[in-house]
Amino acid sequence: MKKLFLSFATVALFACCSTTYIANPVIDKDAPDPTIIRVGKTYYAAATSGNNPQCYARYKSTDLQTWTPMGYVFDKWPEWTAGAFWAPELVKVGDKVLCYYTALQKADRTSCIGVAVADGPEGQFVDHGPIVKTTNEAIDSYVFNDNGQLWITWKAYGLDPSRRPIEILAQRLSPDGLSLMGEPISLITDTERIGCEGQCIIKEGDYYYLLYSIRDCCSPQSDYAVSVARSKKFEGPYEKYAGNPILEGNAEDIQSCGHGTLVKKSKGEYYYLCHAYYMGKYKEGRKAILQKMKIGKDLWPYFVNGPKASAKVQK
Repeated sequence: MKKLFLSFATVALFACCSTTYIANPVIDKDAPDPTIIRVGKTYYAAATSGNNPQCYARYKSTDLQTWTPMGYVFDKWPEWTAGAFWAPELVKVGDKVLCYYTALQKADRTSCIGVAVADGPEGQFVDHGPIVKTTNEAIDSYVFNDNGQLWITWKAYGLDPSRRPIEILAQRLSPDGLSLMGEPISLITDTERIGCEGQCIIKEGDYYYLLYSIRDCCSPQSDYAVSVARSKKFEGPYEKYAGNPILEGNAEDIQSCGHGTLVKKSKGEYYYLCHAYYMGKYKEGRKAILQKMKIGKDLWPYFVNGPKASAKVQK
């Protein structure tokens, strides 16, 4: 009887402890550049689809650990596009959910950002065509609501033949999120020439925090990582953190990671959903992982499990 009691106690202890962690990858399939939003008690995500016939796989979850497939943003390519469907970005605007996305424009083969609208997070998306066309490249959109003013941000100049440094640009959006207003402004510049893309922005306290990805995103030698900059105004200037990068591969099971979106749980905790290459599994693609983030006493963000990506993350 004593042995049986100890056995049950051990099982109960294990069950209790196992619920305190989220195990990575949370989406164990190729799911690059993931975006995530929370609507009520449910989380919704989507990921890059490249040149697949259907665009942007969609998922939903109630616990951030178990994700259920829920079809695609587009069952076929929008008429104006010619492939290269990268980096979707889900945004809730009023009672609508918008999906901003990167694609090649059929007319001139430039990389543009389009937008589609659905009646809620589980609705069918209707395409509204390209919205951002900047030089010969506009990719990796992220939309931020600054006290009622919507801003769209994106990576520009990465394909500029003059070798102009990459910049993260921003421009005001109309209240419905479907058209641009004013002129673009520059938030940060890749002065180090190490890459600058896959950004997301949050506001906590006095600061706007801009997370962005650096280095090699996609080759077998990928050393992709996440850096941060901050500003007391959305428009900048942004100060880059001296301790960058704040998240990278751990050289054990996770080779590299980056290009993600932050989501805030109902109790205020931040989680970063991004993609990662696993060691020795390059051909399996970039899988979606979750990392927990906090703001430190020095008013800079940090990941709870440290600057090396972790296979399991505190809830």
